[in-house]
Amino acid sequence: MTKIFIKYLIGLNYIRTKNGTKNIINISKKAKLRKNKIKITGNNNEIVIKNGSLLRECNIKIVGNGNKIIINENVTLNNLNIIFDNEEQAINIGKGTNIGGGMIVSLEKYPIIIGEDCNISYDVEIRNTDSHMIFDKKMMKRANYGNAVVIGNHVWLGTRTMILKGANISSGSVIGACSVVSGNIPSNVIAVGIPAVVKKTDIFWTRDEVIERKK
Repeated sequence: MTKIFIKYLIGLNYIRTKNGTKNIINISKKAKLRKNKIKITGNNNEIVIKNGSLLRECNIKIVGNGNKIIINENVTLNNLNIIFDNEEQAINIGKGTNIGGGMIVSLEKYPIIIGEDCNISYDVEIRNTDSHMIFDKKMMKRANYGNAVVIGNHVWLGTRTMILKGANISSGSVIGACSVVSGNIPSNVIAVGIPAVVKKTDIFWTRDEVIERKK
């Protein structure tokens, strides 16, 4: 049996659990959900959506056991697909972060951690896996295990960036549009390219618009 705690819910959401028990969906009283789909197949999975968060037209699909998604306070998610297909995986999205759209894919037992106050644009893909296995032909051992993804606080990810397994982006940095990150990016830098490399250091960014509007 699935326990669903929904204290405040708005707008044509579809929530379904199949062939599982002890799943928990805990949506806090000041969270708002509009036209989302949540599907869970498995046991002992948990989704937590905290106060002030807004989810619009998102799809969350969990297949497996013991997985956990935590969406902290005042997070805004639009048109985001979150896919779990394994056991005991975790995604944590820090408070005040917004995601304009894209995909988060977790298929291996490595966490995906997104810090606080991040500005993540649309068509962004974040994944801890290559999805398919590659083997060393001589050694007959797998050569492409997954790895954790860590995004620090106040990170800006540009449109269509890809954040791959092993990425570790430190706080305050900016990743340029269409860049690919699979390694370490230091704090307070601009990194762009495939793979992303540091182009400028000692920067900071704000959420203020470039356009100066007349008062």
